[in-house]
Amino acid sequence: MVRHDINKVIGVGQELFQTQGYFNTGTEEILEKSGYPRSSFYYHFKSKEGFASRVLEQYGDGAAEYYKSLLFDDSDCSAMEKLEKLVDTITDTAVEREFKTECLVQKLSIECAGFNDVLRLSTERQLKKILTVLDACIKEGQQQKEIRQDMDSMEIAGMVQSQLYGAFILGRLTLDGEGMKKNIKRVLDYIRV
Repeated sequence: MVRHDINKVIGVGQELFQTQGYFNTGTEEILEKSGYPRSSFYYHFKSKEGFASRVLEQYGDGAAEYYKSLLFDDSDCSAMEKLEKLVDTITDTAVEREFKTECLVQKLSIECAGFNDVLRLSTERQLKKILTVLDACIKEGQQQKEIRQDMDSMEIAGMVQSQLYGAFILGRLTLDGEGMKKNIKRVLDYIRV
């Protein structure tokens, strides 16, 4: 019995959704590029929408792990230093890739959220995974008394996340990595004690 690699079809879907978007990617293209059988696709995912939700879930797990690695792998840094490192890494990566790739959660939320509640809710769940990682770092900074304590940590994490995503969109429009970095660091200056 031939077993088809579900991770391969998810990886192909992620790549196509990131480069082409949800609406410009057809199920046939996903199946052709992955070699995944149509019957297995509909058995496992039920629909393109269900497939996209699964792709988003796997991507969101990976994104949360990536944020954790940037924020918590270096215990010698303070929370603010960790956040600054995160900003530098994200902006430097965007510039290096000439703003041609972006967070899949961000991309599909912009493209689909107003049209599809299933994908809107799926992207929201993935954003919350990343937000939870940011919140842990903010709490650490509040305990270290280097991040303001007059606001809830989750509220601050939401501000940082919103600024990250908004600055990326503006940076992509202007192809200005330094401007992107300055925009994000403004919110870090606002939360710093």
